[in-house]
Amino acid sequence: MKEIDCRGLSFPKTIRMVKKYFNSIGEGEAIVIIEKQADNSNIANLAMNLGYHVDVEENDENIHIFIEKRGCLEAIDETVFSVLITSDKFGSGDSKLGKILLNDYLNALSDAIKLPKNIIFLNEGVKVFQDVSDNINWLENIKLLSQEGVSILVHDKSLEYYKLDISNNFSEVIDMSDLVDIINESNNLIKL
Repeated sequence: MKEIDCRGLSFPKTIRMVKKYFNSIGEGEAIVIIEKQADNSNIANLAMNLGYHVDVEENDENIHIFIEKRGCLEAIDETVFSVLITSDKFGSGDSKLGKILLNDYLNALSDAIKLPKNIIFLNEGVKVFQDVSDNINWLENIKLLSQEGVSILVHDKSLEYYKLDISNNFSEVIDMSDLVDIINESNNLIKL
C-alpha cells in the first residue's frame, strides 16, 4: 500500500499530493498520514466525493486516512467552467509581482482537483504568449494545462490590437462569436 506522508504540510499541498497519486493510477489504495491536530474531514470528504472508499483511524500522534480507488467508482462531475484571463498580471498591485502571481496560478491550476474546460486569453491577457521577461515561462505552464485536456483559446482581435502573433500547437485563435458560445456553455466563468 502506498504511503503518502503529509505531516507538516499545508492542506492544499496535501490535496495536491493525494490527487496526483490517485490520478496516476487506475485502481489502488493509499494511506495518507496527517498530524493529529489537522482536520481530516476535508481530505476524507474529497476522497468520498470522488467515489473512493475511505476509512479513518487515529492513534496518539497521527491520523491515518485509508483511501481506496476502485476503477468503476469515480464520480462524474459534468459542471463546465472556464477561466477568462484579461491581463498579463494577477491582481492590481505591483506589475512584476502580478506577473509572477499569474504564472504561479497557471502552474498551480494544473494540479487542481478539477480543471477548467477552457482558458480564454482576452485583451491584455494575450500578452502572456509573447512575454518571457522576469524569468517567467508562461508557455510551459499553459502547454501543461493543454496536455491535461484544457482548451487554450486566444482572442483574435486582442492579438491584432497588440500586434502579436502566436505560433504554437496547443492554442486556438477564436473570434467574439466563438467567445459568446463558450461563455454561454460554461456553468461558471472565473475572470482573472
